[in-house]
Amino acid sequence: MQLQELIRKIRDLEQQQELNRQQLNILKNELRSFLNTSNNVTQQSTSRSVTKPSFSIEQFIGLKLLNFVGIIVLLIGIVIGVKFAVDKNLISPLLRIILAYLAGIVLFALSFFLHKKYEAFSAILFSGAAATFYFTTYGAFEFYGFLSRPFTFSLMVLLTISTVWISLRFNRQEIAILALVGAYGIPFLVGGDSGNIAALFTYLFVINCGILFISFRKNWEWLKYLSFGFSWLILLSWLVIKYDTSWFNTGMMFSAALFIQFTITICGFNLLRSKKLMEKDYFLLSLLSVFFYSAVLLLYKQSNEASTYANIALALSFLHFTISAGVYFFLKTQRSLSRFYLLAGIVLLIIFIPVKYDGILISVLWIIAALLLFIAGFMLKISMLRFLSFSLFAITIIKLAAIDSMRFSTIEKIITWISIGAVLLVISFLYQKYKQLLFGKDEQ
Repeated sequence: MQLQELIRKIRDLEQQQELNRQQLNILKNELRSFLNTSNNVTQQSTSRSVTKPSFSIEQFIGLKLLNFVGIIVLLIGIVIGVKFAVDKNLISPLLRIILAYLAGIVLFALSFFLHKKYEAFSAILFSGAAATFYFTTYGAFEFYGFLSRPFTFSLMVLLTISTVWISLRFNRQEIAILALVGAYGIPFLVGGDSGNIAALFTYLFVINCGILFISFRKNWEWLKYLSFGFSWLILLSWLVIKYDTSWFNTGMMFSAALFIQFTITICGFNLLRSKKLMEKDYFLLSLLSVFFYSAVLLLYKQSNEASTYANIALALSFLHFTISAGVYFFLKTQRSLSRFYLLAGIVLLIIFIPVKYDGILISVLWIIAALLLFIAGFMLKISMLRFLSFSLFAITIIKLAAIDSMRFSTIEKIITWISIGAVLLVISFLYQKYKQLLFGKDEQ
């Protein structure tokens, strides 16, 4: 009896185990189904979040183009209406100015009340209000004499500051651009014929300080491009058309101030965030060096001594070398910026040679400079210096074939050609011998 009881218990346990196994399989299947469903939902939600909205012409026209075109058309209508009233003498001059200011106030009020729900639209309305205030103030000063020059100047400066502040608050670059255009236009709208160049440059310096402040807060590229273009256009135009030596100190101070301001403006946003500069930033820095060099040359344009222009190139070369060293030692993460100023300094030093010397000495010094550049690039494993060396060799060969062949004596031609050929062969041999070292570990 005891044996049968044990057998029965064993069979009961086996049946219970089989039931548990079946229940376990059912739970596993339910778990797999739940996990598959969750993964599908997650993937669908992820794909929806990643999917970019398709471009819609109607959306572009309705949300962006119409308000921009609308504000321009509205301003044109205001101008035409004012002109019609002037031509027909329908309203007094004072009433014309008051109505124009009221139109600007209405646009400003609408932008203020709508900016929470319709930010982009309110920004366009404010731009129209600012433009209306700018040119109404100009009309009140220029055409009717209602405002004095100091008051008009102060009013427009205040308007510019307000517009820049609101552009930062709205985070809208187009408002800042409008403020910039108005700010740079102020001296030419209300400056008269006073000829006070120091006051003009001081004003532009203050405006550029405002742009510099914005550049630390926002990386607004078009604002940077326009301020850069306006500033140098004003300075270089003045140097070409109206400059005389009595304004030398003022011109030099403002040229240096522009160089410093825009160096910081171009680099500041990325340097504060330890980011590398983009190619377009280096292009702007290149233009900045070219414009600064051109401005200094124009300041000395009445000098007849070639040594003066040579010394300018030499001084600016050492300036760029100094900036390169400063960036190298104090901004460890900006090696590319340091190499850029090193390259600019070398280029200016190369320019110095033909300005200072003439004849075969130019070719000899260029060959020596190219050889030194290659040695430096070879020892430091910096390909940029070697490429600059090759470029200088190419320029020397072209100069020798196109210019010097008509001026040099036979002995000078022989010396120059043999020197260049021998140096190039030595460089080629070094490439063959150390190609693994050069191309394996070059600094980018």
